[in-house]
Amino acid sequence: MWLIVISLIICFLYLILLSAFIFGWKRTPNFEPNGNESVNTKLSIVIACRNEEDHLRRLLSSLAQQSYQNFELILVNDHSTDKTKKIIENVQISFPKIQLVDAIGFGKKNALKEGIQIATGNLIVTTDADCIPSFHWLESIVCFQNSFPSDLIICPLKLFGKSTLFSCLQTLEFCSLVASGAGAAGAGMPILCNGANLAFTKKTWLTSQDDLNEEELSGDDIFLLESVKKRGGVVRFLKSESAFVVTEPAVTLVSFFKQRRRWASKSPAYTDLHLIYTACVVFTICLLPFFLIGFSFFEPQLWTLVFLVFGFKYLFDTYFLFSVRTFFHLQHVCIYSFLLSLIYPFYIVSVGITALIFKPKSWD
Repeated sequence: MWLIVISLIICFLYLILLSAFIFGWKRTPNFEPNGNESVNTKLSIVIACRNEEDHLRRLLSSLAQQSYQNFELILVNDHSTDKTKKIIENVQISFPKIQLVDAIGFGKKNALKEGIQIATGNLIVTTDADCIPSFHWLESIVCFQNSFPSDLIICPLKLFGKSTLFSCLQTLEFCSLVASGAGAAGAGMPILCNGANLAFTKKTWLTSQDDLNEEELSGDDIFLLESVKKRGGVVRFLKSESAFVVTEPAVTLVSFFKQRRRWASKSPAYTDLHLIYTACVVFTICLLPFFLIGFSFFEPQLWTLVFLVFGFKYLFDTYFLFSVRTFFHLQHVCIYSFLLSLIYPFYIVSVGITALIFKPKSWD
């Protein structure tokens, strides 16, 4: 009986969480730049680069062709050992907006810090070297800031790669993370953002600089969000397909696992109650089936509860994904959501536990 009660409580808490995300997503209006706004805000794009020779040309080409051109591009070379620096120097000849900075310290967080400190734009935009922004990316951000002044703007991301099952499942899982962050922001409780597509005022960053947990290897994006939120700053999600940045999914299961473990490793340093609640509820509902299955071998009637919990989570997860499928251009949601529901508990529990035991020592 006590297992049934606990299961009902966990499912109810998860239902509240997901309902808040759905509510926040639906109340966030779509935004598109109309092309007629007389804005001329100078932007500073800051990108940390470490051994990115395979991606830089593609990124720099897309930045050179942006519809909005009033920006400076600060590329911080974090002690690359490949041709990263040489590629940047070659492109500088035809792309004078580029400032190449050789990082003094080590690590992505430090590289971004050094770049932001010399930025001259009032609005800072960050992305990653392996990303590709859309043609109207900067235009969307600057027009949104002009229409809805914000301290921090969470911008949309999605994966784009080969149509393998592994890639499709990653795409769906990643979209669920981005949409959850967007929905949470829309509900007035922002919890997630990603430095691969993020905008904030320089004043905001300078005010929050001491809250960025320098001892942590990464996580400057979430720590910045927490600091802005704690100070009562304005955090918004830019719900615009013109503001998308795309990146490739992980090639192997090992690289995917390492990336997610790196993301999760800084979770003990988080202090935001909404984020802690979210992490605890998601981890608990993923852990619940393992306990129920274990007890089912002693009490066979509990197998019914196992399937009910699984069915409950699958239905509500799928409904949430259906709510965002048009924006993210998701396909075959029901099928991939079902497969992900089978894998997700193992993935979340293993990543959560190992991230607390094995702290990553590098950001690449």
